[in-house]
Amino acid sequence: MPYNWILFDADNTLLDFDRSERKALGEALSERGIPFEDSYHHAYHRINKACWLAFERGELSRDELRVQRFELFLKEIGHRAEAGPFGVSYLQHLSKGSFLIEGAMEQVQRLAKQYRLALVTNGLKEVQRPRIAQSGLAPYFQTIIISDEIGHSKPNASFFEYTFDQIGHPPKEKVLIIGDNLNADIRGGAEFGIHTCWYNPRQEENKLGPSPTYEVAELQKLDTFL
Repeated sequence: MPYNWILFDADNTLLDFDRSERKALGEALSERGIPFEDSYHHAYHRINKACWLAFERGELSRDELRVQRFELFLKEIGHRAEAGPFGVSYLQHLSKGSFLIEGAMEQVQRLAKQYRLALVTNGLKEVQRPRIAQSGLAPYFQTIIISDEIGHSKPNASFFEYTFDQIGHPPKEKVLIIGDNLNADIRGGAEFGIHTCWYNPRQEENKLGPSPTYEVAELQKLDTFL
């Protein structure tokens, strides 16, 4: 089906967030004299994901999200560093992490010649804006929408309504969202009435539903239908 607009998620769709997260966590811990361990990254990744899901469900405010995930993490690893300053340090390092997923730049450059592109991401503005700018992706997108700047996050319909305001209210059947997150991107997009593409490099089982319109394990596979 021909589309006019493609909405791309950022983290773990175009930008390698897991790599940036690991690096930033190690640097923040090192500043406090805490040796980094692989288990620390696994613990933080799990806690952070749970906190973001709670935020997406409206169970945590943005201010609570900013602090609670670090409180839970430091408690779990048994260190008494203050969560607030630790979080500030972590986010400063995270804002410098602009590693690209394999094939991301090539696909964005190719698709930008055929479609209008929007980057739609949950995240904090002081983290996402620098990362996107440093990645080199920004020039290919007509608009960049960050949840922290608009007060709504995916999968909330208000996020998609704001996005459609920004892109001129095209017919929903002419819009496709591509993302790795079954809840934020795939469920959010489907419930708003647009087609979805699940980027699923680990080939995980879909336990949330609804089924995406498309599914790819590699960004290069977007060539098969776009």
